[in-house]
Amino acid sequence: MKVSVIIPTYNCKEYIKKAIDSALSQTYKDIEIIVIDDASEDGTYELVLNEYIQEIKDGILKIYKNEKNRERSYSRNLGFEKSSGDYIFFLDADDEWKENYIQESVNEFKNFDVVYSIPRTFIDKNSKIIRISKRRYSNDINELIYSAQIAYPSATAFKREKYIYFREDYTQREDWELFLRMALKGYKINILNNNKVMIREHNKRTSRSEKFLTYTLKIYQEYKDKIPDKYLPYFLFHISETLLRYGKLKEGWKLLIKAIKLNPRILLNSRRIGSILKRGFRIRL
Repeated sequence: MKVSVIIPTYNCKEYIKKAIDSALSQTYKDIEIIVIDDASEDGTYELVLNEYIQEIKDGILKIYKNEKNRERSYSRNLGFEKSSGDYIFFLDADDEWKENYIQESVNEFKNFDVVYSIPRTFIDKNSKIIRISKRRYSNDINELIYSAQIAYPSATAFKREKYIYFREDYTQREDWELFLRMALKGYKINILNNNKVMIREHNKRTSRSEKFLTYTLKIYQEYKDKIPDKYLPYFLFHISETLLRYGKLKEGWKLLIKAIKLNPRILLNSRRIGSILKRGFRIRL
């Protein structure tokens, strides 16, 4: 079964080669790589053309360039339309995979629509390991989804017929919004705790921008009345800690108190307690 690896990129000349090489180095060999350059201005497109002449000639790698910047949701969707694989894997241009990531994910598609591999390894600009997360995760997949504990596109793979497109009106938090839709549609999602995806930390990551808050609140307004009652406290807690993180203390505490009233047991999680102390009280831990 063929795998399509879709890599959206914008001004990522510094890291794009490492991302592509990690895809080419996979033990699973029946793959094609689709790079969508979102009108980069730093020579990303030209670098790929020059570095992968043979792969492009052999049809293993294809690269397309948007005429203007259309944002990453559009680029991922375009990559899907240009692809031909039975399984669709996304890889952000600044992230990397361990060599058997695809193989271990493909093995799960017999019983699932979507396979997610929890990223635990975080790397720096030189691909050196910064840290390996030992965070504990609930066994309840829906709890993980509704509390935004899983969403990284680089860790997400789909059966082709189950791909439902990233929404292009979301330029951030589009990954979490996609998982919310899939959960509400009843998709069969498997979570692998196998540490095969490496996330690069650098000062250009979009999760540090004000837009992150804007689109978190967009999700809140759109989904607050759609979340199942059992998982609403987890959803509200995530929205509240995001508000607190950005200094919106009044709004954040209001939602936090509501979440706790709905399910006081969410405070049994030490990570959540730490988040409240750090963001709600501005206590350094």
